[in-house]
Amino acid sequence: MEQHNDPQGARVASAPMASGRHGIVGLIDCVWGAILLIPALAIFSSTQVRDLGAASLLAATVVFFGLLRAILGLRVFLVLTYVPALFGVLAVGADLLRDVNLFEAALIRPDPHEAWPVIQPHVQWIALTAALLAAPIWVSFRTRSTATARWRMPSAALATLTVAAATCGAVFHDTVLRAWPLNVISVAAASAIGRDDFISTASPYAAANPRSASASWGASRLPGLHPPSETYILIIGETVRADRLGACGGQRQVGISHEDAIIYCDVMSGSSSTHTSVPLLVSREMPGGAFRVSKDATFMRAFEEAGFHTYWLALQERGIAWPDANTDMFLAIKRTDREILLPSLREVLAQDAPKKLIVLHAYGAHFSYCDRYDPATAAFPADCSKLSEIPDDSTLPEFIRAYDNAVAESLRFVDAVISEAAQAKGSSFVMYTADHGENLLDDGRKLFQHALKDPTRWDTTVPAVVWASDEWRGSNAARWERLRANHGVKVMHADLVPTLLGSAAISYVDERRVAIDLGAMSPAADRTRWVMRRLGEKSDGDQLRRTSSVQALAR
Repeated sequence: MEQHNDPQGARVASAPMASGRHGIVGLIDCVWGAILLIPALAIFSSTQVRDLGAASLLAATVVFFGLLRAILGLRVFLVLTYVPALFGVLAVGADLLRDVNLFEAALIRPDPHEAWPVIQPHVQWIALTAALLAAPIWVSFRTRSTATARWRMPSAALATLTVAAATCGAVFHDTVLRAWPLNVISVAAASAIGRDDFISTASPYAAANPRSASASWGASRLPGLHPPSETYILIIGETVRADRLGACGGQRQVGISHEDAIIYCDVMSGSSSTHTSVPLLVSREMPGGAFRVSKDATFMRAFEEAGFHTYWLALQERGIAWPDANTDMFLAIKRTDREILLPSLREVLAQDAPKKLIVLHAYGAHFSYCDRYDPATAAFPADCSKLSEIPDDSTLPEFIRAYDNAVAESLRFVDAVISEAAQAKGSSFVMYTADHGENLLDDGRKLFQHALKDPTRWDTTVPAVVWASDEWRGSNAARWERLRANHGVKVMHADLVPTLLGSAAISYVDERRVAIDLGAMSPAADRTRWVMRRLGEKSDGDQLRRTSSVQALAR
Protein backbone atom coordinates (compact mmCIF):
# COMPACT_ATOMS: atom_id res chain seq x y z
CA MET A 1 0.00 0.00 0.00
CA GLU A 2 1.50 3.33 -1.03
CA GLN A 3 2.11 5.87 1.78
CA HIS A 4 1.85 9.61 1.28
CA ASN A 5 3.48 12.29 3.50
CA ASP A 6 1.23 15.11 4.57
CA PRO A 7 3.39 18.22 5.24
CA GLN A 8 0.40 20.21 6.39
CA GLY A 9 -0.55 17.53 8.86
CA ALA A 10 3.00 17.40 10.19
CA ARG A 11 2.98 21.12 10.73
CA VAL A 12 -0.36 20.90 12.52
CA ALA A 13 0.94 18.06 14.70
CA SER A 14 4.13 19.92 15.56
CA ALA A 15 2.32 23.16 16.46
CA PRO A 16 1.39 22.01 20.01
CA MET A 17 4.98 20.86 20.56
CA ALA A 18 6.34 24.22 19.40
CA SER A 19 3.83 26.03 21.58
CA GLY A 20 4.93 23.91 24.53
CA ARG A 21 8.57 24.70 23.87
CA HIS A 22 7.76 28.41 23.62
CA GLY A 23 5.89 28.17 26.92
CA ILE A 24 8.81 26.51 28.69
CA VAL A 25 11.29 29.06 27.35
CA GLY A 26 8.96 31.94 28.17
CA LEU A 27 8.58 30.63 31.72
CA ILE A 28 12.37 30.41 32.09
CA ASP A 29 12.69 33.98 30.80
CA CYS A 30 10.15 35.33 33.32
CA VAL A 31 11.33 33.33 36.31
CA TRP A 32 14.97 34.16 35.65
CA GLY A 33 14.13 37.87 35.46
CA ALA A 34 12.28 37.63 38.77
CA ILE A 35 15.25 35.87 40.38
CA LEU A 36 17.53 38.68 39.24
CA LEU A 37 15.22 41.37 40.63
CA ILE A 38 14.33 39.80 43.98
CA PRO A 39 17.55 40.91 45.74
CA ALA A 40 16.91 44.52 44.75
CA LEU A 41 13.36 44.28 46.11
CA ALA A 42 14.02 42.25 49.24
CA ILE A 43 17.47 43.12 50.54
CA PHE A 44 19.64 45.78 49.05
CA SER A 45 18.78 49.44 48.66
CA SER A 46 20.29 52.72 49.72
CA THR A 47 18.07 53.13 52.74
CA GLN A 48 15.89 49.99 52.97
CA VAL A 49 12.93 52.37 52.83
CA ARG A 50 10.69 52.61 49.80
CA ASP A 51 11.46 56.26 49.18
CA LEU A 52 12.42 57.89 45.89
CA GLY A 53 16.08 56.96 46.34
CA ALA A 54 15.33 53.27 46.77
CA ALA A 55 12.86 53.34 43.87
CA SER A 56 15.60 54.83 41.70
CA LEU A 57 17.89 51.95 42.62
CA LEU A 58 15.25 49.44 41.61
CA ALA A 59 14.71 51.29 38.33
CA ALA A 60 18.45 51.16 37.63
CA THR A 61 18.42 47.41 38.24
CA VAL A 62 15.43 46.88 35.92
CA VAL A 63 16.98 48.97 33.14
CA PHE A 64 20.33 47.19 33.44
CA PHE A 65 18.92 43.68 33.18
CA GLY A 66 16.25 44.72 30.66
CA LEU A 67 18.76 46.20 28.23
CA LEU A 68 21.04 43.22 28.66
CA ARG A 69 18.19 40.85 27.80
CA ALA A 70 17.12 42.98 24.83
CA ILE A 71 20.62 43.01 23.35
CA LEU A 72 21.43 39.36 23.99
CA GLY A 73 19.58 36.17 23.18
CA LEU A 74 18.12 34.30 26.13
CA ARG A 75 20.81 31.63 26.17
CA VAL A 76 23.68 34.12 26.30
CA PHE A 77 21.76 36.23 28.82
CA LEU A 78 21.28 33.26 31.12
CA VAL A 79 24.96 32.36 30.97
CA LEU A 80 26.18 35.90 31.60
CA THR A 81 23.80 36.48 34.50
CA TYR A 82 24.23 33.08 36.13
CA VAL A 83 26.69 34.37 38.76
CA PRO A 84 24.51 37.40 39.74
CA ALA A 85 21.47 35.10 39.93
CA LEU A 86 23.32 32.63 42.16
CA PHE A 87 24.69 35.37 44.37
CA GLY A 88 21.25 36.96 44.61
CA VAL A 89 19.51 33.71 45.62
CA LEU A 90 22.20 32.99 48.22
CA ALA A 91 21.87 36.55 49.54
CA VAL A 92 18.12 36.21 49.99
CA GLY A 93 18.61 32.83 51.65
CA ALA A 94 21.27 34.19 54.00
CA ASP A 95 19.01 37.10 54.89
CA LEU A 96 15.97 34.93 55.62
CA LEU A 97 17.60 31.88 57.17
CA ARG A 98 20.82 33.14 58.78
CA ASP A 99 19.99 36.84 59.32
CA VAL A 100 23.18 37.74 57.44
CA ASN A 101 23.34 40.54 54.86
CA LEU A 102 25.49 38.84 52.24
CA PHE A 103 25.77 42.02 50.19
CA GLU A 104 27.43 43.84 53.03
CA ALA A 105 29.64 40.86 53.81
CA ALA A 106 30.83 40.63 50.21
CA LEU A 107 31.42 44.33 49.65
CA ILE A 108 33.59 44.72 52.75
CA ARG A 109 35.82 41.90 51.46
CA PRO A 110 35.99 39.70 54.56
CA ASP A 111 39.05 37.70 55.47
CA PRO A 112 38.57 34.23 53.91
CA HIS A 113 39.78 32.65 57.14
CA GLU A 114 36.89 34.35 58.95
CA ALA A 115 34.31 33.72 56.25
CA TRP A 116 34.94 29.98 55.75
CA PRO A 117 33.75 28.79 59.20
CA VAL A 118 30.45 30.59 58.55
CA ILE A 119 30.07 29.23 55.00
CA GLN A 120 31.23 25.66 55.60
CA PRO A 121 28.03 24.30 57.23
CA HIS A 122 26.01 25.49 54.21
CA VAL A 123 28.27 24.27 51.38
CA GLN A 124 25.89 21.46 50.38
CA TRP A 125 22.94 23.84 50.09
CA ILE A 126 25.03 26.30 48.10
CA ALA A 127 26.06 23.52 45.69
CA LEU A 128 22.43 22.41 45.33
CA THR A 129 21.34 25.97 44.58
CA ALA A 130 24.08 26.30 41.97
CA ALA A 131 22.92 23.08 40.29
CA LEU A 132 19.25 24.10 40.28
CA LEU A 133 20.08 27.45 38.68
CA ALA A 134 22.17 25.70 36.04
CA ALA A 135 19.16 23.56 35.05
CA PRO A 136 17.28 26.37 33.16
CA ILE A 137 20.43 27.12 31.17
CA TRP A 138 20.70 23.45 30.19
CA VAL A 139 17.00 23.37 29.23
CA SER A 140 17.32 26.52 27.10
CA PHE A 141 20.18 25.04 25.11
CA ARG A 142 18.28 21.76 24.62
CA THR A 143 15.05 23.45 23.53
CA ARG A 144 14.53 24.68 19.98
CA SER A 145 12.44 27.80 20.17
CA THR A 146 12.38 31.25 18.61
CA ALA A 147 11.74 32.60 22.12
CA THR A 148 15.45 32.20 22.87
CA ALA A 149 16.31 34.92 20.32
CA ARG A 150 16.83 38.59 20.99
CA TRP A 151 13.77 40.66 21.72
CA ARG A 152 12.17 42.08 18.60
CA MET A 153 13.00 45.75 18.79
CA PRO A 154 14.19 48.14 16.09
CA SER A 155 17.96 48.59 16.28
CA ALA A 156 17.60 52.38 16.33
CA ALA A 157 15.22 52.24 19.28
CA LEU A 158 17.50 49.85 21.17
CA ALA A 159 20.52 52.06 20.51
CA THR A 160 18.60 55.13 21.69
CA LEU A 161 17.54 53.41 24.92
CA THR A 162 21.09 52.20 25.55
CA VAL A 163 22.59 55.67 25.05
CA ALA A 164 19.90 57.24 27.24
CA ALA A 165 20.51 54.70 30.00
CA ALA A 166 24.28 55.19 29.82
CA THR A 167 23.84 58.98 29.97
CA CYS A 168 21.55 58.78 33.00
CA GLY A 169 24.00 56.40 34.62
CA ALA A 170 26.86 58.83 34.12
CA VAL A 171 24.87 61.79 35.44
CA PHE A 172 23.39 59.94 38.41
CA HIS A 173 26.37 57.67 39.05
CA ASP A 174 26.02 57.96 42.84
CA THR A 175 22.67 56.21 42.58
CA VAL A 176 23.60 53.77 39.83
CA LEU A 177 26.65 52.47 41.68
CA ARG A 178 24.44 51.58 44.65
CA ALA A 179 22.04 49.56 42.50
CA TRP A 180 22.16 45.78 42.35
CA PRO A 181 24.19 44.28 40.67
CA LEU A 182 26.21 47.34 39.66
CA ASN A 183 27.34 47.79 43.26
CA VAL A 184 29.13 44.44 43.22
CA ILE A 185 30.36 44.83 39.64
CA SER A 186 31.87 48.27 40.28
CA VAL A 187 33.73 47.10 43.37
CA ALA A 188 35.02 43.98 41.60
CA ALA A 189 36.10 45.89 38.48
CA ALA A 190 37.92 48.61 40.39
CA SER A 191 39.61 46.00 42.56
CA ALA A 192 40.73 44.04 39.50
CA ILE A 193 42.54 47.06 38.05
CA GLY A 194 43.86 48.21 41.42
CA ARG A 195 41.95 51.50 41.42
CA ASP A 196 39.42 51.48 44.23
CA ASP A 197 39.38 55.27 44.08
CA PHE A 198 37.35 55.02 40.86
CA ILE A 199 34.35 53.95 42.89
CA SER A 200 32.04 56.67 44.10
CA THR A 201 32.03 56.98 47.86
CA ALA A 202 28.25 56.74 47.64
CA SER A 203 28.77 53.02 47.22
CA PRO A 204 28.62 52.44 50.96
CA TYR A 205 30.94 49.45 51.29
CA ALA A 206 33.37 50.34 48.53
CA ALA A 207 37.05 50.23 49.43
CA ALA A 208 37.55 53.93 48.76
CA ASN A 209 38.51 56.52 51.36
CA PRO A 210 35.76 59.14 51.58
CA ARG A 211 37.31 61.28 54.32
CA SER A 212 38.05 64.88 53.37
CA ALA A 213 41.56 66.12 54.08
CA SER A 214 40.16 69.59 54.69
CA ALA A 215 37.52 68.57 57.24
CA SER A 216 37.90 70.32 60.59
CA TRP A 217 36.57 69.81 64.10
CA GLY A 218 37.22 73.47 64.99
CA ALA A 219 39.16 72.26 68.05
CA SER A 220 41.35 74.08 70.55
CA ARG A 221 42.61 73.57 74.13
CA LEU A 222 40.58 75.08 76.91
CA PRO A 223 42.38 77.72 78.99
CA GLY A 224 44.44 76.42 81.87
CA LEU A 225 47.71 74.77 82.76
CA HIS A 226 48.32 71.58 80.81
CA PRO A 227 51.06 69.06 81.61
CA PRO A 228 54.12 69.20 79.37
CA SER A 229 53.74 65.49 78.60
CA GLU A 230 50.33 63.95 77.95
CA THR A 231 49.20 60.59 76.57
CA TYR A 232 45.63 59.67 75.71
CA ILE A 233 44.87 56.12 74.57
CA LEU A 234 41.67 54.72 73.08
CA ILE A 235 41.53 50.92 72.82
CA ILE A 236 38.91 49.57 70.41
CA GLY A 237 38.31 45.92 71.27
CA GLU A 238 36.51 43.29 69.26
CA THR A 239 33.46 41.11 70.01
CA VAL A 240 33.26 41.56 73.80
CA ARG A 241 29.84 41.54 75.44
CA ALA A 242 29.50 43.20 78.81
CA ASP A 243 27.80 40.40 80.71
CA ARG A 244 30.89 38.16 80.47
CA LEU A 245 32.91 40.49 82.75
CA GLY A 246 32.98 39.63 86.43
CA ALA A 247 32.15 43.25 87.28
CA CYS A 248 29.06 43.00 85.07
CA GLY A 249 27.68 39.68 86.33
CA GLY A 250 30.00 37.24 84.55
CA GLN A 251 32.80 35.00 85.77
CA ARG A 252 35.09 36.67 88.33
CA GLN A 253 38.19 35.51 86.40
CA VAL A 254 37.18 37.76 83.48
CA GLY A 255 38.02 41.34 84.29
CA ILE A 256 40.46 44.20 84.79
CA SER A 257 43.08 43.77 87.49
CA HIS A 258 43.68 47.52 87.98
CA GLU A 259 41.35 48.27 90.85
CA ASP A 260 41.44 52.02 90.19
CA ALA A 261 39.85 51.58 86.75
CA ILE A 262 36.19 52.48 86.24
CA ILE A 263 34.08 49.82 84.49
CA TYR A 264 30.85 50.64 82.65
CA CYS A 265 28.60 47.63 82.09
CA ASP A 266 25.74 49.18 80.12
CA VAL A 267 27.24 50.67 76.96
CA MET A 268 25.23 50.51 73.72
CA SER A 269 27.38 50.09 70.63
CA GLY A 270 26.46 51.98 67.48
CA SER A 271 26.14 48.78 65.47
CA SER A 272 26.55 45.01 65.74
CA SER A 273 29.12 45.05 62.91
CA THR A 274 32.74 46.19 63.08
CA HIS A 275 32.53 47.88 59.69
CA THR A 276 29.79 50.25 60.82
CA SER A 277 30.40 50.40 64.56
CA VAL A 278 34.03 51.58 64.45
CA PRO A 279 33.42 54.43 61.95
CA LEU A 280 30.55 55.62 64.16
CA LEU A 281 32.65 55.36 67.32
CA VAL A 282 35.44 57.64 66.03
CA SER A 283 33.16 60.19 64.33
CA ARG A 284 30.52 62.83 64.94
CA GLU A 285 27.91 60.65 63.21
CA MET A 286 24.93 58.91 64.77
CA PRO A 287 23.46 55.52 63.75
CA GLY A 288 21.04 55.64 60.83
CA GLY A 289 23.09 57.49 58.24
CA ALA A 290 23.17 56.47 54.58
CA PHE A 291 26.96 56.14 54.43
CA ARG A 292 29.19 53.66 56.20
CA VAL A 293 32.05 56.16 56.48
CA SER A 294 31.31 59.87 56.18
CA LYS A 295 33.43 62.55 54.51
CA ASP A 296 34.07 64.09 57.91
CA ALA A 297 37.40 63.65 59.70
CA THR A 298 37.68 61.36 62.73
CA PHE A 299 38.07 62.73 66.26
CA MET A 300 41.85 62.46 65.79
CA ARG A 301 41.62 65.67 63.76
CA ALA A 302 40.43 67.46 66.91
CA PHE A 303 43.46 66.21 68.85
CA GLU A 304 45.74 67.27 66.01
CA GLU A 305 44.18 70.75 65.92
CA ALA A 306 44.84 70.95 69.67
CA GLY A 307 48.54 70.21 69.23
CA PHE A 308 48.69 66.41 69.64
CA HIS A 309 50.49 63.90 67.44
CA THR A 310 48.08 61.07 66.60
CA TYR A 311 48.75 57.36 66.06
CA TRP A 312 46.56 54.50 64.83
CA LEU A 313 47.95 51.01 65.57
CA ALA A 314 45.72 48.27 64.22
CA LEU A 315 45.36 44.56 63.73
CA GLN A 316 42.43 45.21 61.41
CA GLU A 317 42.43 46.67 57.92
CA ARG A 318 42.60 50.35 57.07
CA GLY A 319 39.27 50.40 55.23
CA ILE A 320 37.21 49.67 58.32
CA ALA A 321 37.40 53.26 59.56
CA TRP A 322 39.79 55.02 57.13
CA PRO A 323 41.70 56.62 60.03
CA ASP A 324 43.37 59.98 59.41
CA ALA A 325 46.12 59.79 62.04
CA ASN A 326 49.51 61.46 61.63
CA THR A 327 51.10 58.01 61.93
CA ASP A 328 49.44 54.66 61.32
CA MET A 329 50.55 51.03 61.49
CA PHE A 330 48.54 48.05 60.22
CA LEU A 331 50.02 44.90 61.67
CA ALA A 332 49.70 41.18 60.99
CA ILE A 333 47.45 39.15 63.28
CA LYS A 334 49.05 36.67 65.67
CA ARG A 335 47.36 34.71 68.42
CA THR A 336 46.87 37.56 70.90
CA ASP A 337 46.73 41.34 70.85
CA ARG A 338 49.48 41.48 73.45
CA GLU A 339 51.98 39.70 71.22
CA ILE A 340 51.90 42.24 68.40
CA LEU A 341 50.34 45.51 69.62
CA LEU A 342 52.27 45.95 72.88
CA PRO A 343 55.74 46.18 71.24
CA SER A 344 54.41 48.80 68.80
CA LEU A 345 52.79 50.71 71.65
CA ARG A 346 56.10 50.79 73.54
CA GLU A 347 57.83 52.19 70.45
CA VAL A 348 55.26 54.97 70.17
CA LEU A 349 55.39 55.81 73.88
CA ALA A 350 59.17 56.15 73.61
CA GLN A 351 58.94 58.74 70.81
CA ASP A 352 59.72 62.39 71.50
CA ALA A 353 56.28 63.83 70.83
CA PRO A 354 55.22 65.32 74.19
CA LYS A 355 51.49 65.14 73.48
CA LYS A 356 50.16 61.91 72.02
CA LEU A 357 46.81 60.40 71.11
CA ILE A 358 47.09 56.67 70.43
CA VAL A 359 44.28 54.49 69.07
CA LEU A 360 44.77 50.72 69.36
CA HIS A 361 42.40 48.69 67.17
CA ALA A 362 42.66 45.16 68.53
CA TYR A 363 41.31 41.78 67.38
CA GLY A 364 39.94 40.90 70.79
CA ALA A 365 37.62 37.92 71.11
CA HIS A 366 36.60 37.50 67.49
CA PHE A 367 35.63 34.01 66.36
CA SER A 368 37.32 31.52 66.21
CA TYR A 369 37.63 32.03 69.96
CA CYS A 370 40.31 29.39 70.47
CA ASP A 371 42.64 31.36 68.19
CA ARG A 372 42.48 34.40 70.46
CA TYR A 373 44.17 33.10 73.61
CA ASP A 374 46.98 30.89 74.83
CA PRO A 375 45.53 27.67 76.30
CA ALA A 376 48.38 27.59 78.83
CA THR A 377 47.05 30.77 80.47
CA ALA A 378 43.33 30.11 79.94
CA ALA A 379 41.06 30.52 82.94
CA PHE A 380 38.52 27.92 81.76
CA PRO A 381 39.10 24.45 80.29
CA ALA A 382 37.78 24.30 76.71
CA ASP A 383 38.45 21.43 74.32
CA CYS A 384 38.60 23.33 71.05
CA SER A 385 38.95 20.13 69.01
CA LYS A 386 35.40 19.15 69.96
CA LEU A 387 33.79 22.37 68.80
CA SER A 388 31.81 22.40 65.58
CA GLU A 389 31.67 25.50 63.39
CA ILE A 390 28.20 26.39 64.71
CA PRO A 391 27.27 25.47 68.29
CA ASP A 392 24.23 23.54 69.37
CA ASP A 393 22.84 23.00 72.84
CA SER A 394 25.25 20.13 73.51
CA THR A 395 28.42 22.02 72.51
CA LEU A 396 27.38 25.48 73.70
CA PRO A 397 29.10 25.18 77.12
CA GLU A 398 32.42 24.52 75.36
CA PHE A 399 31.87 27.54 73.12
CA ILE A 400 31.09 29.74 76.12
CA ARG A 401 34.21 28.62 77.99
CA ALA A 402 36.32 29.32 74.91
CA TYR A 403 34.62 32.70 74.46
CA ASP A 404 35.19 33.63 78.10
CA ASN A 405 38.87 32.76 77.66
CA ALA A 406 39.04 35.03 74.61
CA VAL A 407 37.33 37.86 76.50
CA ALA A 408 39.66 37.38 79.48
CA GLU A 409 42.66 37.65 77.14
CA SER A 410 41.19 40.82 75.63
CA LEU A 411 41.03 42.37 79.09
CA ARG A 412 44.55 41.22 79.92
CA PHE A 413 45.61 43.28 76.92
CA VAL A 414 43.76 46.29 78.35
CA ASP A 415 45.52 45.71 81.68
CA ALA A 416 48.88 45.59 79.90
CA VAL A 417 48.16 48.86 78.06
CA ILE A 418 47.23 50.52 81.35
CA SER A 419 50.49 49.31 82.88
CA GLU A 420 52.46 50.76 79.94
CA ALA A 421 50.60 54.07 80.24
CA ALA A 422 51.29 54.18 83.97
CA GLN A 423 55.01 53.99 83.27
CA ALA A 424 54.91 56.67 80.55
CA LYS A 425 56.20 60.13 81.25
CA GLY A 426 53.65 62.70 82.38
CA SER A 427 49.88 62.52 82.55
CA SER A 428 48.03 59.61 80.94
CA PHE A 429 44.42 58.58 80.33
CA VAL A 430 43.17 55.26 78.90
CA MET A 431 39.72 54.41 77.58
CA TYR A 432 38.55 50.99 76.31
CA THR A 433 35.41 49.69 74.68
CA ALA A 434 34.48 46.88 72.30
CA ASP A 435 33.09 47.51 68.84
CA HIS A 436 30.16 45.15 69.47
CA GLY A 437 29.15 42.05 71.42
CA GLU A 438 28.28 38.49 70.40
CA ASN A 439 25.29 36.15 70.16
CA LEU A 440 25.66 32.76 71.84
CA LEU A 441 22.31 31.04 71.22
CA ASP A 442 20.84 33.28 73.91
CA ASP A 443 17.16 32.98 72.98
CA GLY A 444 14.75 31.02 70.84
CA ARG A 445 16.19 32.41 67.63
CA LYS A 446 19.45 30.47 68.25
CA LEU A 447 21.58 33.31 66.86
CA PHE A 448 25.36 32.97 66.76
CA GLN A 449 28.14 35.55 66.34
CA HIS A 450 27.31 39.11 65.23
CA ALA A 451 26.72 41.40 62.22
CA LEU A 452 23.39 39.71 61.53
CA LYS A 453 20.42 41.27 59.81
CA ASP A 454 18.89 42.51 63.05
CA PRO A 455 20.96 43.69 66.04
CA THR A 456 20.21 42.10 69.40
CA ARG A 457 20.67 42.87 73.06
CA TRP A 458 23.71 40.62 73.20
CA ASP A 459 25.64 41.86 70.19
CA THR A 460 25.17 45.54 71.04
CA THR A 461 25.71 45.70 74.83
CA VAL A 462 29.43 46.14 75.47
CA PRO A 463 31.65 47.27 78.35
CA ALA A 464 33.78 50.37 78.65
CA VAL A 465 36.79 50.94 80.91
CA VAL A 466 38.38 54.24 81.95
CA TRP A 467 41.68 54.60 83.78
CA ALA A 468 43.83 57.64 84.54
CA SER A 469 47.25 58.17 86.06
CA ASP A 470 47.73 59.78 89.48
CA GLU A 471 48.93 62.97 87.81
CA TRP A 472 45.85 63.22 85.60
CA ARG A 473 43.47 62.48 88.50
CA GLY A 474 45.25 65.00 90.69
CA SER A 475 44.61 67.74 88.12
CA ASN A 476 41.05 66.61 87.29
CA ALA A 477 39.61 65.42 90.60
CA ALA A 478 36.05 66.65 89.96
CA ARG A 479 35.97 65.14 86.47
CA TRP A 480 37.24 61.81 87.80
CA GLU A 481 34.53 61.73 90.46
CA ARG A 482 31.90 62.46 87.82
CA LEU A 483 33.24 59.61 85.64
CA ARG A 484 33.07 57.30 88.64
CA ALA A 485 29.54 58.44 89.56
CA ASN A 486 28.35 57.69 86.01
CA HIS A 487 29.60 54.11 85.93
CA GLY A 488 26.08 52.72 86.45
CA VAL A 489 24.21 54.90 83.94
CA LYS A 490 23.06 53.96 80.45
CA VAL A 491 25.91 54.90 78.13
CA MET A 492 26.30 54.68 74.36
CA HIS A 493 29.29 54.64 72.05
CA ALA A 494 28.55 58.19 70.95
CA ASP A 495 29.40 59.39 74.50
CA LEU A 496 32.96 58.05 74.48
CA VAL A 497 34.72 60.41 72.07
CA PRO A 498 33.16 63.50 73.74
CA THR A 499 34.34 62.09 77.08
CA LEU A 500 37.86 61.52 75.75
CA LEU A 501 38.06 65.01 74.24
CA GLY A 502 36.65 66.56 77.40
CA SER A 503 39.21 64.69 79.48
CA ALA A 504 41.94 66.26 77.31
CA ALA A 505 40.39 69.72 77.80
CA ILE A 506 39.69 70.07 74.08
CA SER A 507 36.73 72.11 72.86
CA TYR A 508 35.31 71.32 69.42
CA VAL A 509 32.27 71.71 67.18
CA ASP A 510 29.66 68.96 67.45
CA GLU A 511 26.04 69.38 66.36
CA ARG A 512 24.89 66.24 68.17
CA ARG A 513 22.81 67.00 71.24
CA VAL A 514 22.23 63.47 72.48
CA ALA A 515 25.91 62.54 72.89
CA ILE A 516 27.44 63.73 76.19
CA ASP A 517 30.75 64.05 78.01
CA LEU A 518 30.47 61.60 80.92
CA GLY A 519 33.08 63.56 82.85
CA ALA A 520 30.94 66.68 82.79
CA MET A 521 27.33 65.49 83.11
CA SER A 522 25.01 62.50 83.33
CA PRO A 523 22.78 61.37 80.46
CA ALA A 524 19.05 61.98 80.53
CA ALA A 525 17.23 58.92 81.81
CA ASP A 526 14.74 58.96 78.93
CA ARG A 527 17.11 59.47 75.99
CA THR A 528 16.97 56.98 73.11
CA ARG A 529 20.13 54.99 72.48
CA TRP A 530 20.10 54.33 68.76
CA VAL A 531 21.69 51.30 67.10
CA MET A 532 22.25 50.97 63.36
CA ARG A 533 20.21 48.16 61.83
CA ARG A 534 21.70 48.71 58.40
CA LEU A 535 22.65 51.76 56.37
CA GLY A 536 19.80 54.25 56.54
CA GLU A 537 17.99 52.39 59.33
CA LYS A 538 18.29 52.53 63.10
CA SER A 539 16.62 50.82 66.03
CA ASP A 540 16.00 51.75 69.64
CA GLY A 541 18.69 49.81 71.48
CA ASP A 542 16.68 49.51 74.67
CA GLN A 543 13.73 48.18 72.69
CA LEU A 544 16.09 45.44 71.48
CA ARG A 545 16.51 44.45 75.12
CA ARG A 546 12.79 44.07 75.64
CA THR A 547 12.48 42.02 72.44
CA SER A 548 15.41 39.83 73.44
CA SER A 549 13.95 39.26 76.90
CA VAL A 550 10.68 38.01 75.39
CA GLN A 551 12.61 35.72 73.03
CA ALA A 552 14.68 34.39 75.94
CA LEU A 553 11.55 33.50 77.88
CA ALA A 554 10.27 31.63 74.82
CA ARG A 555 13.44 29.59 74.58
